[in-house]
Amino acid sequence: MSDCLHCDINELVEEQLKDENANLAELAAKVAESLVDLILLAPARDQSKLMADVLASFGLMFVEKTETGESGEGSRH
Repeated sequence: MSDCLHCDINELVEEQLKDENANLAELAAKVAESLVDLILLAPARDQSKLMADVLASFGLMFVEKTETGESGEGSRH
């Protein structure tokens, strides 16, 4: 593992995508499940705010990356 969790996660995802039978929807669902597991680690009183913050970040990052033409493939800091 590196010092960049984002890069490590992307590397794992890219490895899965090398399989020609890889299902992008299933892979995205597994990543989402991991994010849910992370949110559930927060105290119950903080989970809804954390989920809202995550969804806001998701939307912002999506807009930023689509505007800059980043495909996500090989996206690194």
